[in-house]
Amino acid sequence: MNNQTRFKLTLYAAAFLAVVTLLAIASKMETVATAAIAGIMTILSAYIWSQTQRPSQNEYTGKHSQKSPASKAHRSRGTARRSRAALQE
Repeated sequence: MNNQTRFKLTLYAAAFLAVVTLLAIASKMETVATAAIAGIMTILSAYIWSQTQRPSQNEYTGKHSQKSPASKAHRSRGTARRSRAALQE
């Protein structure tokens, strides 16, 4: 599915749910209106998510694939104790 088709489908679905929302508000059916608004928000968030660039599995195979020495596995007991004590204060 290309970007133009995805955009058109998003607009059509959002327009349909907007009409359902307006009709539900006019008919005093607040539950249906709330569900339609939630549908609009879901459609828009799905569209935004589909347009974002996600990293591929092979992106992190370069020089940055090694763990940093400051990771939790290499932390000493004293550092962990001090950080817990600082959080409790």
